[in-house]
Amino acid sequence: MNKSSLFFGQPIFSQMLELLNKSKINKRTQEHKSDHYCKRFTTFQHLITILYGVVSGCNSLRELTGGIVSYGDKITHCNFDYSPKRSTISDANKRRDCKVFEDIYYDLVNEYLPDLSDSHQHLVIDKKVYAIDSTTISLFQPIFECVGRNPNNGRRKGGIKSHQKLDMQAGIPVKIYHSNATEHDSLFIQHQDVANKNEILLFDKAYNNYALFDEWNQKSIYFVTRLKNNAKETFIEEYDLTEATPDNILRDAKIALNYSDEQGNKKQVELRLVSYYHEEKNKAYYFLTNLFDLPAEQIALLYKKRWAIELLFKKIKQNFPLQYFYGDNQNAIQIQIWCSLIALLLITFMKKQLTKVWSFSNLVSLLQKHLFSYVKFADFFNNVDSFAKEFVKNKDNPRNGFQYKMEIK
Repeated sequence: MNKSSLFFGQPIFSQMLELLNKSKINKRTQEHKSDHYCKRFTTFQHLITILYGVVSGCNSLRELTGGIVSYGDKITHCNFDYSPKRSTISDANKRRDCKVFEDIYYDLVNEYLPDLSDSHQHLVIDKKVYAIDSTTISLFQPIFECVGRNPNNGRRKGGIKSHQKLDMQAGIPVKIYHSNATEHDSLFIQHQDVANKNEILLFDKAYNNYALFDEWNQKSIYFVTRLKNNAKETFIEEYDLTEATPDNILRDAKIALNYSDEQGNKKQVELRLVSYYHEEKNKAYYFLTNLFDLPAEQIALLYKKRWAIELLFKKIKQNFPLQYFYGDNQNAIQIQIWCSLIALLLITFMKKQLTKVWSFSNLVSLLQKHLFSYVKFADFFNNVDSFAKEFVKNKDNPRNGFQYKMEIK
């Protein structure tokens, strides 16, 4: 009797959920008292339900609940106690505080960040590099404070802004803050624990705050950004460009920028200005930094690496359903965003275990079709062609004695 060794006793979605530390989730549940007055739909059940929705690409509660029911008894292999109803999920999205999902995400970051960090991604020796930016998620109702101009029809869309600090080595955000879309970006870097000693932060000129830059100089917090067009700088010292300096470095200088403190006193902050010429765009860029010990071309390269956070936002919006939400209130929207970030982290960790090179979008696309396939994740995604040949070879053989549990959609 022939048997295949390619298939496994647990679905891929179950293997993903095994990465969740249930004891830590239960601890967070007790801290937030998120299971009080809850009979059956616990915090953990809520988490895996929304995780299934965002990973499988469900755009509505009806699609989410219908998808779970369609798998029948298979859901018991994925820690589902039962198939929740739409009203149950909707009530939980409204009543269960999204803060518990936020803490679960940060627990996962602390657990998996060392494994996700890639030593080959060191951009500056002995310093961690982070990119900071925000992305706006438009809503069809004015749930969060409205954004944009008043439309002619009088109806305005709401918007939530997700501010994120991206670990450039791990490829995941390590600090996240959600606000109304109207909140200015620069307020994020003033939050506690966003900027730490000996870190290098990369951000665009929307975050410029000269008083904060002066404070960072004293705390050994480093940054690279762009000089604002209306900035009035005073040149202090011009640095000589060596023969090894690339021709597209136009200038390297020390400058001073004026600002007023909280008491209204006039002060100055001394920073470094690197002028860089982009040949393809035929444009000069002016980079502002407090890193004086790096070559000028390294400053320009660091800012170029900031684009990684824009790719992160694209990855999140393209692969997880953030156009439609499972609730029409602020709490439900934030729960879905936090679960999308948890899914991003888990899939990123699983992707790192593979030897075959996959783009994130292709991996998620195929994963959605095989969430409940009984195959080992690494074996399947490393040998997709072998699985296809094995299935074709054995599907019509009545003597193979093998009962296939893999679903082909």
